[in-house]
Amino acid sequence: MTTVLKVFFFRNLALITREMIQTEGDYIRSLRLVIDNYLPEMTKESVPHNLRGKRNIIFGNIEKIYYFHSQVFQEELRNCESNPFTAGRIFMEHAPEFYLYALYNKNKPKCDAILAESGKAFFQAKQLELQDKLDLASYLLKPVQRMAKYALLLKQLLQLCPEHVPEYSDLKAAVEMVKFQLRHGNDLLAMDCLRDCDVNLAEQGMLLRQQDFLVWQGRRKCVRRLFLFEELLVLSKAKLLPSGEEVYQYKSSIKTSELGLTENVGDSGAKFEVWFRKRMSGGTYTMQAPSLEIKRQWVTEMSRLLWKQAIRNRELKKVENHQMGMGGKPGLDLKPSKDNISDRLVSVSLANRGEGFLD
Repeated sequence: MTTVLKVFFFRNLALITREMIQTEGDYIRSLRLVIDNYLPEMTKESVPHNLRGKRNIIFGNIEKIYYFHSQVFQEELRNCESNPFTAGRIFMEHAPEFYLYALYNKNKPKCDAILAESGKAFFQAKQLELQDKLDLASYLLKPVQRMAKYALLLKQLLQLCPEHVPEYSDLKAAVEMVKFQLRHGNDLLAMDCLRDCDVNLAEQGMLLRQQDFLVWQGRRKCVRRLFLFEELLVLSKAKLLPSGEEVYQYKSSIKTSELGLTENVGDSGAKFEVWFRKRMSGGTYTMQAPSLEIKRQWVTEMSRLLWKQAIRNRELKKVENHQMGMGGKPGLDLKPSKDNISDRLVSVSLANRGEGFLD
């Protein structure tokens, strides 16, 4: 790298880091303004009747977000100024706290609806008192915008970070974590619209993705909303209620531990298959994603899940054999074998589902 390029590289690095740290302070001040000025309005006698008891719907978990950033995250972010590439590690160490944003985003549509219907005029008086150009709705959008800003700045750092340095993997993971939390709120909102589900979704691990797909079972084709959990793939059908609300009628589910995956099917590039060990009639389902990118994301996520399960199952088998005196010391072995995910056949029982999978 020439001297000119080095100067350009380090200047860009410093600019990105400085922007992340400086805007963090601005963001915290915006949250504090809401908490100090708008939250107390909800305790006044003049609160309209249809806003009473709606404090948590309007403001969500903004106080918890403020506490995390002002008391914990801001100081740690400042520490990465001397080594910008450590920002990825700092974000990943606080990945559980960033789940606050998924919950905030899940609540946001309800907040927007109440403000539009009843809250705008009431809170406008406080805005005029503060002589502020921004209204409450603009401030309540700040957490959503902040996460999008994190995603952008972390991506810029990742582009500057050499792939061979240890910090690269943390930065890459941080970018994916922030992007996940950005969409996870919408995913959780959609999950709340599932109806008549005969499995306990709270026991299926984290919801990873949800999306509409074209689904084929043999020659039968339909549209299904798929929900991918760590332990379960749920298929549902969109239904419009008389009230105008869209819900998702539960149709079927497949344990991910009993799932096989063919990553590419057909010539479109947007299709993949899920299948079962017992190649019975109707035992293979072809999924077509709305785009190549969405298909890639789903196949990557499902492949990762299957690999984790294959490794876990192999470890459990080794421990079981060891306890039965059938083998040596248990340990992790990833040598090529019939257990490799590319060769793995897994079973699922559809006896209780019948042929109504795509009804």
